[in-house]
Amino acid sequence: RDFNERCAQCSEVNWGITDGGRFYCRSCHNVTERTREVVNTDFITNTRVQTISKGLRKKEKTDGGCEWYVCEGFQLVLKKQAEALEALGVCPQMKDEVLCNFWRRYLQKTKQAYCGRPAGETVKAVSVCDSSTDVDSEAERPSVLHMLSLSESEGDLQTDCSFASSVSRVSESTSVYSGSVDGSLYLTKNQKENLRMTMPMTLSFCYMALLWLREPMTLSDLLRFAVEGHIPYLNVFQYFPERMKLYGLDLKIFCVESWPVYEEVHSKMLELAAFLELPRFPDITDSCFLHPDMLCMKYLMEANLPDELHNWTCRVVKKISIGETDFLTLVPGNKSTRDVKYDVLAAAVIVVVLKLLFLLDDHYEWLLSDFAEERNKNNKEG
Repeated sequence: RDFNERCAQCSEVNWGITDGGRFYCRSCHNVTERTREVVNTDFITNTRVQTISKGLRKKEKTDGGCEWYVCEGFQLVLKKQAEALEALGVCPQMKDEVLCNFWRRYLQKTKQAYCGRPAGETVKAVSVCDSSTDVDSEAERPSVLHMLSLSESEGDLQTDCSFASSVSRVSESTSVYSGSVDGSLYLTKNQKENLRMTMPMTLSFCYMALLWLREPMTLSDLLRFAVEGHIPYLNVFQYFPERMKLYGLDLKIFCVESWPVYEEVHSKMLELAAFLELPRFPDITDSCFLHPDMLCMKYLMEANLPDELHNWTCRVVKKISIGETDFLTLVPGNKSTRDVKYDVLAAAVIVVVLKLLFLLDDHYEWLLSDFAEERNKNNKEG
């Protein structure tokens, strides 16, 4: 109430207070460095932001770990991925100023945090009673256990069942089949309309932040770094601290057994940008790394092709108007604009130039290939 300055980002005067005592804008979620000492504890309870860190504060007495939520696990993954990208030379603003704001907006839009009542508070996790006559508990166990990894043996599943039946009482906020509080609920609840978070979507978040900053890194570069292990993805469970126990259904959520797919990561990025209602991204101009002229030069050098081909690629880009700013810049939710894959577009331009120069038409090159194969066969026989 006493802080009446306008927000530097949206010029609104609509402030709230975070758990750390800092003022944040309720309109654009910008967090300022200004803090306030609050004397009235009732005021803190009524106006503080519901953050995702609340689960880590409650210690479990059984194994010494902490109660944590799935969204907290993904927040940890995003933090580690952003730090890895920063170590690779990405702008330091990506983690704190861009990716962090995207993540906050996602949590608010999905009602997991930064809202009056987080979505998880209205639904109770699966609880198990020790009574063998409890029909509801017996009916729920197979459906939850069925979501365990298919590689587990039948004996393992029986062990889990016996463990579940031996538990006398489980807290309503704790999941028996996972280290996280809402692991079982997360897999059973249908959240397709809210873009339920997955491991490939962590890369979508990173790529969206890179695109916002116009960093010199394409989506194929990002996926290559993930495959090579420079960015945490495949064995991300290694980065979880000891207090965040990861087992059971958590492994279905955070442990992946295949590499990320380009189309999936790209499409999820577009869906996320539209879902978060982000404004038009910064313009992709001819001096930007993601412009076809710049990427064509890069790929020509990597393929060890003649530098003279770059003049032809520039002519093709200009002729078909794919180097225009409006064509290349992402406008979330605008169906009239094209969803440009910058690296694929540049590679396609190079292929078109090679076809033009060598008069290839997808038929003549096959004739040349067959002729060369026959000639090589005759040389081996001779």
